[in-house]
Amino acid sequence: MKKRPPAPPSLRRLPPIRRNGTPLLDHLAASLSLSRRAAKALLDDRLVFVNGRRIWMARHLLQIRDTVELLPDAIAPKQEAAAPIRLLLDDPLFLVADKPPRLLTTGDKSLETRLRDQLALPALRAVHRLDKDTTGTVLFAKTDEARRTLVAQFEAGRIRKIYHALIAGNLPSLEMDIREKIDQLPALSHVRQVSAQTRPPRCAHVTVSIETGRTHQIRIHLHHIGHPVLGDRQHFRSRGNDFPEIPRQMLHASTLRFLHPVSGKLLTAASPLPKDFRTWLRALRLA
Repeated sequence: MKKRPPAPPSLRRLPPIRRNGTPLLDHLAASLSLSRRAAKALLDDRLVFVNGRRIWMARHLLQIRDTVELLPDAIAPKQEAAAPIRLLLDDPLFLVADKPPRLLTTGDKSLETRLRDQLALPALRAVHRLDKDTTGTVLFAKTDEARRTLVAQFEAGRIRKIYHALIAGNLPSLEMDIREKIDQLPALSHVRQVSAQTRPPRCAHVTVSIETGRTHQIRIHLHHIGHPVLGDRQHFRSRGNDFPEIPRQMLHASTLRFLHPVSGKLLTAASPLPKDFRTWLRALRLA
């Protein structure tokens, strides 16, 4: 008999549906006092459940007997919406920010623009990027010269990054190197298994250190060895039924090591595991 998927963290139940045939988007907007755009964002981020099943279709029609629920942290309290971004390092030439989930690194309404407003630094620019759903350390330069120096460190492979990830399955060995090329370019990831759930559905907590910075390197490498990141919408679809409740990819940039652009001193920025990552560690019995 197939083992049931792990239970998600406790869900937040919305008020009852008053009329058969109510579109899910309309019910979300009315129940939560949200704009239709904000309600649609909840669906796009896979945060909504109907009768225990994750639903993301805005036109899904509800019946009076249906139960609609959200993940507990789907909507932050209003006072937290404008909470300042945490700074892990702050230097006259650069800073390292602690990126929250569901936020682009650059572009409109991004981590970069929020930091510019928060710190009154219109010239602030990201040195590298994380995916929208990846959390953790991001390096920003305050001057063009500092950015050129820091970008050169990335291009020369002198910056070290360590990530934490939750993956499907258990690694074949406690430590392994993945050398699969990405876009015909060399790529190297060192993977270490921290803990594992050996009963179905099997999963594990791993750390990944990378010496190259190819686009989506960790997600591609872990998928290549058959152990995709939990919640990765692109590479995790084939196993989605085992872990249907995880709303985002469980990938966190925990450590960033680089050289000061002037003094050359080795610096380390460290970001603690975010709340939702720790919640899933416990729910999957990996902590």
